Amino acid sequence: MTAADRVLLLFCLACAGCCARAPHRLDSDSDDGLPRVRHMIDTHIHLYDPRRPDGVPWPPPDDEVLYRPHLPDEFKRVSRSSGLTGVVIVEASERLEDNRWVLDLVDGDDYFIALVGNIDPYRDDFDARLQELRRDKRFVGVRARNPEPIDYTNTKVLESFRALATSGLSLDFLASGQGVQDVENVDRLARAVPDLRIIVDHVIGYAIDGKEPDPDWVRAVDRLAQNPNVYCKISGLYQRCVEQPAPHDDAHYRSVLDVIWRSFGERRLIYGSNWPCTKKSGDYASFVRLVSSYFADKGQEAVERYFWKNANDAYRLDLGS
Repeated sequence: MTAADRVLLLFCLACAGCCARAPHRLDSDSDDGLPRVRHMIDTHIHLYDPRRPDGVPWPPPDDEVLYRPHLPDEFKRVSRSSGLTGVVIVEASERLEDNRWVLDLVDGDDYFIALVGNIDPYRDDFDARLQELRRDKRFVGVRARNPEPIDYTNTKVLESFRALATSGLSLDFLASGQGVQDVENVDRLARAVPDLRIIVDHVIGYAIDGKEPDPDWVRAVDRLAQNPNVYCKISGLYQRCVEQPAPHDDAHYRSVLDVIWRSFGERRLIYGSNWPCTKKSGDYASFVRLVSSYFADKGQEAVERYFWKNANDAYRLDLGS
């Protein structure tokens, strides 16, 4: 071995030692705080236009931030720089005809890959309306949202949700901010219709105040997570925050997120922003950074699962594996 060879060998050994001591850098732990993942699917945005002849049932006209058109071009403009690759729209209206309006609005735009629509589960023709809408392959499920609270023990409601399960579609559950009662409602439904994939929105509606969560709520979440057919969206954190505008520091949310992480694990947590409601506390990228900062130390597979793989499973999006 020549002197030059010995110098090169010593240099390589030194480099190897440095690499061994250096912490593994996750793809999600980028300089800009945004995730680096194969896909990034936002499973919870709303598109609507109050200027339509019949207006919109939500949001209310006195909401100065939300009561204006929120349409595809604006969302693409604010979201693409965060690395987003696909979108699941969630229908914010309980009007049956608005499902078709949204599907037509994004027709031919492959950025918007799916719709969680709305059909009143009390309708006698629920299954017939469901079969009409599911002819469009982008229609992947229904969100339970009515002007009046839904009784999840009602015979007709359960019949409708069994039809949803039989059709291979999913149910989004919009928690109403009633704490333990919300969690118990989902739990009863999940046990009554075990073949139905249920996605609970917005951290199961918990009012986040930066403190340790209610122990009764923690126990209820643990019980809910025993149902393998239930997923949870870590979404809408700004809106579920008691303090408004909501903080951007993930430490404020960590005690609640830790409960959900321990209960549901990496395979049943799903990303959603709840845009345009995010506008009340920050821009789109700020929300992505918030949730990405929480998952960054969970490992790259957990990051991939949160940002797209679990959505692929829950909504049957056909994104590969």
